[in-house]
Amino acid sequence: MIADCGLRIADLALTARIRIRNPQSAIRNQKMSKTEIIVPASTSNLGASFDTCGLALSLYLRITVEPRASGFEIVPSGEGAEKLPLDESNLIVRAALHAAEQRRQKIPGARLRVDSQIPLSRGLGSSSAAIIAGISIYEALSGERLREEEFFDYALNFEGHGDNLAPATLGGLVVAVVKEYVDYSGNERRSLLTVKRHWPEEVRIVLCIPEVEMETAKMRAVLPKMITRHDAIYNLQRAALLQAALSERRFDLLNEALRDRLHQPLRAPLAPGLSEVLKLNDETGKHPGLLGVAISGAGSALIAFATENCDAIAEAMKARMAACGVEARAMEVKVDNRGRIIK
Repeated sequence: MIADCGLRIADLALTARIRIRNPQSAIRNQKMSKTEIIVPASTSNLGASFDTCGLALSLYLRITVEPRASGFEIVPSGEGAEKLPLDESNLIVRAALHAAEQRRQKIPGARLRVDSQIPLSRGLGSSSAAIIAGISIYEALSGERLREEEFFDYALNFEGHGDNLAPATLGGLVVAVVKEYVDYSGNERRSLLTVKRHWPEEVRIVLCIPEVEMETAKMRAVLPKMITRHDAIYNLQRAALLQAALSERRFDLLNEALRDRLHQPLRAPLAPGLSEVLKLNDETGKHPGLLGVAISGAGSALIAFATENCDAIAEAMKARMAACGVEARAMEVKVDNRGRIIK
């Protein structure tokens, strides 16, 4: 049994709340100090575990927050910098302002130096990282630390499932369940029940990131509204198998646990190369160390799990993309077990 497994329930307080009503006071109290926020990338779905769990990865969104009297200035660099809105339509700023609105607080402005290693629209949690960072910016500027229940409630306003939001916040492998409830004022709310699990060090991660973007909203649109009971049972069995296999160190079962009938067969044909790389999941015996392959999130990135020979597996993934006329990067990454950091 995994020893490092801990139940994180949304109605437990992360820390005491401190309210600063006056934004000018917030700036004075911080003495114009900078705050650094770091949020990891994440992969989700993990084959059959559609919308249920995710894994934090060692690619990062880093934001330096420099408080100022009013307005937000965004200074982007890194992945997708040329595509980021520089005004208040930016998702990071929207998330910060939404949290402030929900808390009925006014916050000062800030210069945001945004540097990202997370590719956009590749199924690696770039949107979730932005949302988590934005709410964290609210905390930094207001001086208030939100309870986990509140934090995820505000985050779910922008993304209706928690399989990227949870690992981006908590780190590690996280099983996340959306919980609906009624607050003390009679308002309907949503938050997350989360269980953070230990990721076995022997299981290494290889990413293949094609130069092809796939928007999550469009990828969800191709999914059917109804599925057969047979397919539902197929996925439920393999989602449960994934957790059991990791817990009992039955890594030979990951290949089967990553099989899926709900989303991968429908999404893979929409981008060249995905189906060919996914076939590696049926050919693990030909590639020493390979445990299994899945689409990361909604794609277009793919994730391979291995115990050794990660460079060779990365080259095999790239070669299959190249054979389909698609340029791709492939690399080994680590699991991030810390989650978001504010310092």
